[in-house]
Amino acid sequence: MPTPHPSRRTFLGLAASTACAAAELCSHRILSAEEQSATKPSLLDCHLHINHFDRTIEDTIRHMDATGTDKAFVLPLETGEGGVLLRSETVLHAFHQHKDRIIPFCQTDIRSDDVIARLRAYHLLGCRGIGEQKEHLPLNDPRVERVIAFCNDVNWPITIHFQDGDGGYNQGLAEYLETYLKRYKKVRIIGHAQTWWANISADVPPADKTLYPQGPVKPGGLLDRLLSDYPNLYADMSAGSGFRALSRDKDFTAGFIQRHPKQMLFGSDCPCRDGQGENFKGMCYSRQLQSFLRELVTDPVTLQNIFHDNAMRALEGTDV
Repeated sequence: MPTPHPSRRTFLGLAASTACAAAELCSHRILSAEEQSATKPSLLDCHLHINHFDRTIEDTIRHMDATGTDKAFVLPLETGEGGVLLRSETVLHAFHQHKDRIIPFCQTDIRSDDVIARLRAYHLLGCRGIGEQKEHLPLNDPRVERVIAFCNDVNWPITIHFQDGDGGYNQGLAEYLETYLKRYKKVRIIGHAQTWWANISADVPPADKTLYPQGPVKPGGLLDRLLSDYPNLYADMSAGSGFRALSRDKDFTAGFIQRHPKQMLFGSDCPCRDGQGENFKGMCYSRQLQSFLRELVTDPVTLQNIFHDNAMRALEGTDV
């Protein structure tokens, strides 16, 4: 059964404790080189949902335990347009139950007139960013920009699902993303999904042909340039879209990571309940990507960046 939503009274009653716990999260810091050598690499999943395939809060924590995940950005999807319906209130409720594991993001329908008021309320309640931003709108829609501008004002990251084509989300990455990166310097934009990762290559097929290009990557892709030019842009490696893009040309990916070692974020977007692929045909995106990265990336500092520190940079808007 889906996780029940807390009542409005219960939700508002969590506000004070949530704010205190959010202050505790702000105190987390990136590990020094000495501390890294003395401890095992921490694992922070930058993209996790509750309610995937009716997964409960408890199942989500079980998944984190089984995959060695210390903390996760838990991203709501309030419109349900991507097939998962998850309220920001439910994420805050889960955060109240597991303050040491969950970093709560918020999301609300950006087409609503009261979107900014709602986002300000979530900010006060302890949310740390927006995501997953996923409505059927072109990227240059003014309603998308006002939410990015809000993140810039409150020093938040935003995770955006980029998917061109009919029925897609935030269409027009190649045409419009750089405008926002130039205009808003404080917001951290975390790129995710099919069209984002298709642009790892200079050869991007039309979305109506395929959203999952295969074969060797052609150098000179848009992602390489944008990540080089804009340090407030981050790459969410989660889901099938991330893994397919990264694994299609391992030699290219190794160099891609070397060129952008502080902007690559480990994430799973995994719907399985137990970290072993239960209810997902034996597949766990988290385990799959961890194994791939540990084989491909041999430098422990780079792995620490990917698995933890880069996510904290994106969260806090800091660099080291």
